[in-house]
Amino acid sequence: MTIKIQLADSVYKTLLAGGNRIQGSIGLVSPTEGNFNAHRRTPSERPDTRYIKLAHGRASVTDERVSLTLRIDRRETDVVPCEVIDMESQEASDFVYANS
Repeated sequence: MTIKIQLADSVYKTLLAGGNRIQGSIGLVSPTEGNFNAHRRTPSERPDTRYIKLAHGRASVTDERVSLTLRIDRRETDVVPCEVIDMESQEASDFVYANS
């Protein structure tokens, strides 16, 4: 099967200049034609970002924001999600307090 994809000029120039991948989605106009829409990616790491890696996520601190992300696989049989949230949020809280 062949699908024709239309790219924006800026996406095409970025591909030619860098040769890197560009993340995005394809919206099909018909079964054989579509438009590529690049996702805008903003760098999550800033120079003033301090972070700690946790067993199930990460906590980060900047001058403007504090963030905690946890991802607990419900198929993990050796952990209880509410206990992980409690323990790792306390660890993250200590980290934030130390870096404020």
